[in-house]
Amino acid sequence: MPVLLIAIAFTSACKTGREAKKEIKETVKQDTGVELIFSKMKDAQFDFRTMNVKFQAKVESEKNNLGFGGSMRIIKDRTIWLSLSAMVGIEAFRIFITPDSVKMINRLNKTYFKGDYQLINELLKTPFDFDMLQALVTGNDFSYYENNIFKVGEDARSYKISTPGRKKLKNYVANQSDMDRVLVQDLWISPENYKIIRQQIKEISKENSKLVVDYSAFVVFDDQLLAHQIDVNVEAEQKMKVVIDFEKVSVDEEIMVPFVIPESFVPMDQQQKNK
Repeated sequence: MPVLLIAIAFTSACKTGREAKKEIKETVKQDTGVELIFSKMKDAQFDFRTMNVKFQAKVESEKNNLGFGGSMRIIKDRTIWLSLSAMVGIEAFRIFITPDSVKMINRLNKTYFKGDYQLINELLKTPFDFDMLQALVTGNDFSYYENNIFKVGEDARSYKISTPGRKKLKNYVANQSDMDRVLVQDLWISPENYKIIRQQIKEISKENSKLVVDYSAFVVFDDQLLAHQIDVNVEAEQKMKVVIDFEKVSVDEEIMVPFVIPESFVPMDQQQKNK
């Protein structure tokens, strides 16, 4: 499906800030406030079978500032495939993520990684699984987590729904760590189209670290909206900011997700031990 370059700007609403906030207050006062807002947010989520994205990204941390381009392909609920290039046309990393595993090839030093989500969780300081990662890049809510414990409020010109403890549904718990994990989550939702424009996530057991994600530059795909800029802020002992700009997106086309580890590559942990 071709990209329709129609930008949706949240700040271009016809209402004044005072009128918008008044309307938010009235909706929040309704008995069905949180259920109504949550239901409309779910209806506004981006639905797809496959996605193919070309993007540019910048990473800022206390130690490094990096810029790179890449491609991302998603087969919904099955695979997230990433190819990252430090220079045009030269692949540096390839990543293959499924609900059960994370694999990565580092072509710069001829190493590879095969394992679980520990690598991603250590990087983002948040306990991610496949569903959460898929939701993060599409601007959707988590599919397999409890929905009945949110409270609703208001924040300037957006709805804010919050939960002090959100758990994975028992049907989707793979191990005890999933059962024990409790997320503190806030969602900011546009009152104009009910898209998530910000979310804040942290694990209840980790008070000093959280992840804040902002969505902007929305584009229309057959009456659906998709954010083309994602700002990710990791707030922990070592802070990190990632800005992702989608340059080209196609949806529901047939895609390939090739991943082969060259025989000459060695495990990442083995190379580290040899140093």
